[in-house]
Amino acid sequence: MASRLNLDEEVRLYTTNAEREKYGLLATLFGIIVSLEYLERAYVRDSVSASE
Repeated sequence: MASRLNLDEEVRLYTTNAEREKYGLLATLFGIIVSLEYLERAYVRDSVSASE
């Protein structure tokens, strides 16, 4: 066994500010897509009217 993993160590998703911004924008886009899916499901079930 070469080395043990430290499970308490923080894992970074990015190393530069550009990467950090990219992940932030992707997270925002994902949130918008999920919200639209829920809105579409509510519209199909007639829980939300077209004017809302």
